[in-house]
Amino acid sequence: DHIQKRGRDYENSIRIDYLCRLNERYEAWINTYDKGKVLIVNVDKNNFPENPEDLGEIINLIDGELNGLF
Repeated sequence: DHIQKRGRDYENSIRIDYLCRLNERYEAWINTYDKGKVLIVNVDKNNFPENPEDLGEIINLIDGELNGLF
């Protein structure tokens, strides 16, 4: 859905099954990642390119994690 909205020609040729497998591998990797803190942002529920409030929410999440490091 995000790829279609962006309308980048080179992305339109990427197969859906490839993207699904790639996403599955990322999820498997992040679930076993233990080298530091992880912040997962659900971009499916936010429309930050078009909604400044959603972008602000994401920035606040990141800022909160960064401030917690020091």
